[in-house]
Amino acid sequence: MQNIDTLFFDLYGTLICIHTDEEDLDRVWKPLCYLYGYHGAAYTPESLREAYRQEITRREANAKETGPYQLPEIQLEGVFGALFAQKGVKRVSRQTLAQVGMMLRACSTDVSELYPGAVEMLKTFRAAGKRVFLLSNAQRLFTEPEMKRLGLWKCFDKIFISSDWGVKKPDPAYFQLALDAAGTPPERCLMTGNSPQDDMEPARRLGLRTCFLDTDQVKDRPACDLYCDGADYATLLHAVLG
Repeated sequence: MQNIDTLFFDLYGTLICIHTDEEDLDRVWKPLCYLYGYHGAAYTPESLREAYRQEITRREANAKETGPYQLPEIQLEGVFGALFAQKGVKRVSRQTLAQVGMMLRACSTDVSELYPGAVEMLKTFRAAGKRVFLLSNAQRLFTEPEMKRLGLWKCFDKIFISSDWGVKKPDPAYFQLALDAAGTPPERCLMTGNSPQDDMEPARRLGLRTCFLDTDQVKDRPACDLYCDGADYATLLHAVLG
């Protein structure tokens, strides 16, 4: 793999170890319904959670029907704003929508920490002259502050967050956007991720080399060029840099 020029990395489960649970009414939706209430939008935890689910479903269906992508990604700011509008609150600042997003994330997160050596690995690749891109299914309104908190934000030459582009993995169009930005032939690119379906399969179909980090201990090992048992960055570094 020492002919690799550009490395694409997934984020969650690849660089960040994370566990979230958005279902808990008391821990997640009760504080959120208080926040909505502070701005004049009265919900119960149950009704807010249900309205949130329904609005996401509606927006995703509409985006798939009217947009160009097989797997569209919506922006949660629009969802949060629609939930205010449903209660007659028409004008809500971007700052307030960002607060809702960060509260949802904070209240639903059990674990959010770097795998050991993640930052050092990215810096080593860049110091060796490799370009390093992020290709993540995520929402910028909470992923950007999350990455900044963990010291990841400045570790990339370019950051692709699905909510910015309206498309998400495993849609090949999302990978193609990153490939076009890189301007590197696919065979000289390496996709590193922890999902057989979202990372390995679409990347291989487009001709990228692939590295699978088995951080979830999957039952069936996917087809890939390099397999790592967990976040084994040392093996990845050696394979690319020698």
